[in-house]
Amino acid sequence: MDFNKITGQREVIENLKRSLSEDRVSHAYIFSGPQGIGKKTIARIFAGLLLCDDPHDGATCGRCRACLLIENGTNPDLISVNADGSSIGVDQIRAIQGDAVLRPMYSRRKVYIVEDAVKMTVQAQNCLLKTFEEPPSYVVVILLTTNYESLLETVRSRALHMQLRKYTRDQVMQALRARIGGSRHVLELIAGYADGNIGQALKLAESSEFSMLRDRLFDLLPGVSSGRTKDIFELTAFLEDNRDNIDVLLDIMLVYYRDLLAAKECGESMLINSDKKDIILNNARNCRSSRIIECIEAVGAVRGALRQHANYQLAVDWLLIKLQGQNKKG
Repeated sequence: MDFNKITGQREVIENLKRSLSEDRVSHAYIFSGPQGIGKKTIARIFAGLLLCDDPHDGATCGRCRACLLIENGTNPDLISVNADGSSIGVDQIRAIQGDAVLRPMYSRRKVYIVEDAVKMTVQAQNCLLKTFEEPPSYVVVILLTTNYESLLETVRSRALHMQLRKYTRDQVMQALRARIGGSRHVLELIAGYADGNIGQALKLAESSEFSMLRDRLFDLLPGVSSGRTKDIFELTAFLEDNRDNIDVLLDIMLVYYRDLLAAKECGESMLINSDKKDIILNNARNCRSSRIIECIEAVGAVRGALRQHANYQLAVDWLLIKLQGQNKKG
């Protein structure tokens, strides 16, 4: 486990390495950032360094008992807490508190990683405050969350915040080359869709459906924008048949409209979907920038609504209404 093999996030990593070298480790951390940005990976490396007998410059030794047990997933001094169903309840946090009174078995410290901390109930967060306020000297708690602001202010104020930021496109490309290889054009396309998220880029790269989904949407979206009834019905059916891929579909739609706007305002040099520039340029000529922006906002609104568990069919129907009639000059 080695921080030096992580692409990007240097500010966060250097802060964590400094706290280790200066022996100024906090009892509580919050790692925040989008899904797939690397929170869990960095948290586990940090936890490994906290438990390792002989860490050096951001890397574990890989030989001590603590390291070997972590590699096997059996180190009792590293505990991961996951949602029980849709939430992390107060009983799970009480279990942490009960376990925390027991000293670590193999290391100086004991580390708890709470995944999807955004799912903690208010009662669970209030219960966690006791551990934050009166922590045993050897305990470190790491909360992972996609939404820092959703945590109680009292929790946020008692933990060090490590915000993971989007990667540059070059960093995403570098990670893709290292892990999967492939042609530059394909990697550039995936990096463009990933929007600075290496986890999302790898997910897209490994998806056998991504290319098919993109091709089909590019067939249908121009007709929907023109109000063509056949394409509207076909897109409705397509979204229903592929509801398990709705996040990917919305990503494709957002980048499609982003490219329309880029083509209209900047020309073809800024396109992400450069292999489909003829479709984009032909449609951009007949679009008003204000309507394209409305479409982008509509796709974003539906993404937010679905994440709040809105009715899928109602959300999709509303989106299709918003996307119609885009091709109006002005």
